[in-house]
Amino acid sequence: MPLPKIDLPVFELKLVSLPNPIKFRPFLVKEEKLLLMALESGEEETVFKTIKQIINNCMVDDVEIDKLPIFDIEYLFLNLRAHSIGEKVETYFMCRNVVGTEKNEDNIDIDVECKHMMPVVINVSDIKPPIADLSPKVMITDKIGIVLKFPTLRTFKPISDMVTAENNEKVFDMIYECAEYVFDDNGMYYINESPKEELVEFLESLTQEQFDRIVAFFEKLPKINYDLEHACEKCGFTHNLHMEGLTDFFT
Repeated sequence: MPLPKIDLPVFELKLVSLPNPIKFRPFLVKEEKLLLMALESGEEETVFKTIKQIINNCMVDDVEIDKLPIFDIEYLFLNLRAHSIGEKVETYFMCRNVVGTEKNEDNIDIDVECKHMMPVVINVSDIKPPIADLSPKVMITDKIGIVLKFPTLRTFKPISDMVTAENNEKVFDMIYECAEYVFDDNGMYYINESPKEELVEFLESLTQEQFDRIVAFFEKLPKINYDLEHACEKCGFTHNLHMEGLTDFFT
């Protein structure tokens, strides 16, 4: 005789980019195991691939996860985890309060930090959905502009790399993945209808100030965020903590 099947609850959540709420079930023990293994790996790409797999497994509605902007993915997964494991998320911050000085090897006074690892508990229900009020249109000149798409899970890796990139190649890759079209007084020039080299040539023809306007779009992307005060248990100093993005909530 087969074992009984467990009926799972179904929850609804309103995402910024979709007109109607989506439905999902909590993730199961097997999916929690996948997440723990991904977090233990310490590899951001592995974590996001696992998050995508878990979200796909838990969707009751037919949702194209690859087309959701990254900020919706973050908010969805945070709520999915809350309904699966609990609304309390514990993370850790190092106390950077200066508690004294000491002599270094050159006999110079240097600051000594507390460095206590503070456990901080966050209630996920207090986290608001991201505010997507960033315009996708970036004006390069008075007459020429570019329209960009919000990055998705597929394009997230190039964007995270752009901060540490030693040259413009990864930045160009990121812009190419997210650009819809360039426009001027004569019309629109869709990026997917032209070779990548043509966009690279266009970007290389810009001044640094014009190029920085495009990069600023990605730097200002909406993120889940949370602010709180927390007193260090060791030295008593009160910190004003700011968290944003999934990695701050799960590290």
